[in-house]
Amino acid sequence: MADWIYCGTEPPVNAAGTQSLLRSHRAVWCSPPGLRPWPGIPLAGDRLWLVWRAAVSSPVLLLGGGRLEAAPRQLFGTSLLWADPDNPGMRTAAEQLGYGGGNAMSFLRLCNSVFPTGGGQPAIPNIGTIDNRLNAATASQGAILQVTLPIV
Repeated sequence: MADWIYCGTEPPVNAAGTQSLLRSHRAVWCSPPGLRPWPGIPLAGDRLWLVWRAAVSSPVLLLGGGRLEAAPRQLFGTSLLWADPDNPGMRTAAEQLGYGGGNAMSFLRLCNSVFPTGGGQPAIPNIGTIDNRLNAATASQGAILQVTLPIV
């Protein structure tokens, strides 16, 4: 199984809003691979950590993580993206936070979700280069994240 990192950034939503969508709907807003190419092919059950940063030179903050959950149907060329009909209310919650995309908005969903102790957003030192999108975690990044926020 592979490890993945999804890095959000402002705009449109800050770290607290990004983390709240994961808490409330186990959802991570994610563009389809046809719109913004993915760096590989994630599979259900792979680990994913959700991180956030304000700008390229800003610290990377750890928001949570879990295991990728298979969607109930094939959508946008993958079996991992969820839309509002699959989990009603998810899109409305995302729009209230400032996310866009309308009816085509898509999400990754996580099971076995975990969050930093105390609900915070700790900075992750020495995490290396992470793009603002879905990333394939390097072995080093996966090791750092698994020690910082274990996903079982």
